[in-house]
Amino acid sequence: MPDIALSLVRVSKAFGADPILDNLSFGLMVGEKVGLIGRNGAGKSTLFRLLSGEDTPDSGEVVVTQGLRVARLSQDPHFPADATVRTALEWALADHRQLIQRHGEIHEELHTCQDKSREERLHAELERVEHHLHHMGWDIEPRLKEAQTTWGLADLETRVESLSGGWRKRVALAQAWLKDPDVLVLDEPTNHLDPEQVEKLEVWLQGFDGALLLITHDRHLLDSVVDRMLELEGGRITSYDGSYSDYLLEKSDREFREARLTEHMQNRLRREMAWLRRGARARTRKSKLRIQDVLDLKDDVQDRTRLETRQDLVFRGGDTRSDVLLTAEKVCFDYGNGIELMGGLDLLLQRRLRLAILGPNGCGKSTLLKLLLGDLEPTSGKLVRHPKLSVSAISQGRAELDGSLSILDNLADRAAVVNVGSSTMHAHVYLTRFGFAVEHQGRLASTLSGGERNRLLLAKAMLHPADLLVLDEPTNDLDIPTLQNLEEALLDYPGTLLLVSHDRFFLDQVATHTLAWNPEGTLRWELYEGNPGTVKRLRAERAAVASSNTKKEAPKSPVRTESTKSRKPGLSQKEMRRLAEVETELQTRNDQLAALDAILADPSAFVSSQAPGHQALKDRDTLKAQLDELELEWLELEEKRGQETGRNE
Repeated sequence: MPDIALSLVRVSKAFGADPILDNLSFGLMVGEKVGLIGRNGAGKSTLFRLLSGEDTPDSGEVVVTQGLRVARLSQDPHFPADATVRTALEWALADHRQLIQRHGEIHEELHTCQDKSREERLHAELERVEHHLHHMGWDIEPRLKEAQTTWGLADLETRVESLSGGWRKRVALAQAWLKDPDVLVLDEPTNHLDPEQVEKLEVWLQGFDGALLLITHDRHLLDSVVDRMLELEGGRITSYDGSYSDYLLEKSDREFREARLTEHMQNRLRREMAWLRRGARARTRKSKLRIQDVLDLKDDVQDRTRLETRQDLVFRGGDTRSDVLLTAEKVCFDYGNGIELMGGLDLLLQRRLRLAILGPNGCGKSTLLKLLLGDLEPTSGKLVRHPKLSVSAISQGRAELDGSLSILDNLADRAAVVNVGSSTMHAHVYLTRFGFAVEHQGRLASTLSGGERNRLLLAKAMLHPADLLVLDEPTNDLDIPTLQNLEEALLDYPGTLLLVSHDRFFLDQVATHTLAWNPEGTLRWELYEGNPGTVKRLRAERAAVASSNTKKEAPKSPVRTESTKSRKPGLSQKEMRRLAEVETELQTRNDQLAALDAILADPSAFVSSQAPGHQALKDRDTLKAQLDELELEWLELEEKRGQETGRNE
């Protein structure tokens, strides 16, 4: 097996006068899993098209090692108009079908072959074919059934183009899975997928033993799958070893070193410019060379200090000072089809609550938001909003934009100025800070890309103070730097936040509470304190406890059954001692957490790669996990002690 699966050798690509890729080279090794990130417009999609053979470089070469099976998944897969799910999956098995056919042909040839050297070549080919078929299977139909089950494709006879984006993405993933590739190139594979399917994708990629190039904004997926990161910026690629979290730490260190180098160059430039202003004589060859060096240094410093103009994201809170913005009691809703979606929802929305709404596609998340915003009325139950509640919302369909109006008119409704905080600003100047050049602000909103539509809506939302900010899939089509800016803005937002997103990393960073859908529970929606990552862990622990209790409750003899029934509620002596120990450990861990927070609050904690801040971050994550476990144990023991108290009363 070759070491290099695919490579780009000095590849350049430009559109007009603007270079997108500039003399770019990199290699993807067999068995290596690499993540590729970059800003919108950096050239990631161009790179994917080159790797897919949909486009050719202006110069350089794209090399895929001969004999390797390659599967590629585009960001928005398309299928022929008449293709069904079955025919789409069968296309992916075309190579497999040919191998089965070739297996029969080789056997027929061997029966009649008289040439010894030809016979040896046929036996060698037969060995390769049988090795593949032993791995893939000798029958097509079981493979189709397995793909159907793995990716949840219910009806194989449905036309693919009639499906939603999420279902089409499932079909495309099933195609890639069926090919059993040696090399896998995926462009935004999690777009439109619900959390359950993203987890299936994650499990597949973790177990995939081929070469993987993963182009995605899903930082959770990058963190759990890849072992090397590539950042595409300015037409060039920078490589970082490790996961996405490792990339963040290493990039922070690199930026610190770059900043120190830039500062050093600026100081040197000031000295050299002072020498020039004193009237440097250019009569000698040495003086001429020094003057040229100064001019070159000036260009280098300007390149290093040329910052991208952008608006810091800031969401302003509304004027309502009440701690309670909305209450829901026993709220139920159906669309007249008898299918109840809310299941008697109880919810209290308080100030500064950042609530993630978590559930698969079709569970009713959008309906829930419409109920809370007043676009729908509950069929039963009570829903009360504060009378002065101000709301700002961005829907998943981006319906807040009028496609027939220009970018500028969508923002300011033909006004020349906008209110930004306590001051005013020209509307076109405000838009330039969100990446919309003045000469492009007359474009119709209908011509904007997904990322541009999202940026425009965020710019618009920040002009309107709101007590309640509702964001439905706000991360779609945003690049990672913009996502990081959005996270920081939401963490600083003084109002209440409702979030729906498939971006697990984003939700874990921002959410303080989670409203999670539970199809098997008495309550359809369950409220948890903590982010979705906490919910996943707590549910897994709850399932483990339930499984353990089921085993314990299985009666092995009549005597043990009686013993169980006669046991008094409350804590045993051993459990009482453990409760005291847990309370002491909780206090100790909280003191340790406060000490780590004090280290992290010091600006000098990250001044170098050896500074204490990096280790403190890791220690804090470990400590938080220990605290979560201790708090869960404390709650279980307290609940058990409460049962005894209630009985005595």
